Amino acid sequence: MKKIEPSQIATLIANLGVILGIFFLAYELRQNNELMEAEARLNRTVLAIDAWRSTAENPGLTELREKEKRGEPLSSAEIRQVDAAVMAIFVTIEWAFGELPKDSSEVIQIREVQRHNFANSPEYARVWQSRKHSFDPEFVQWMDENVVKH
Repeated sequence: MKKIEPSQIATLIANLGVILGIFFLAYELRQNNELMEAEARLNRTVLAIDAWRSTAENPGLTELREKEKRGEPLSSAEIRQVDAAVMAIFVTIEWAFGELPKDSSEVIQIREVQRHNFANSPEYARVWQSRKHSFDPEFVQWMDENVVKH
């Protein structure tokens, strides 16, 4: 029987420490990824809440949008205010389009909400047609094929 040298024991312990360290690192990375995913979901939720809150907290803008919906003329300042609000929504949607998988539940929900908006609020189609050139061409194509033409 061969005698085990102290250096061999030290090497064995060091190698075991390295292996345990790798497992611990993998565990920590998984926890970090889960935390980052939860934070991303929260950020998307906050964006949606802010969009709804913007309408709820700005009755003047809501009235302008209703005025346009009724076909009443808007002043150029009123048009700019409505356009800015709708553009903020489009910018948020473009961000989501670039960051989320195209088949994710969030993108599907965005598509359905925007289909409703385009069907029921004339300012969406008006602003989209006049400003879509300022967005990424891939996003424009997705919007035209999945939202505007439905």
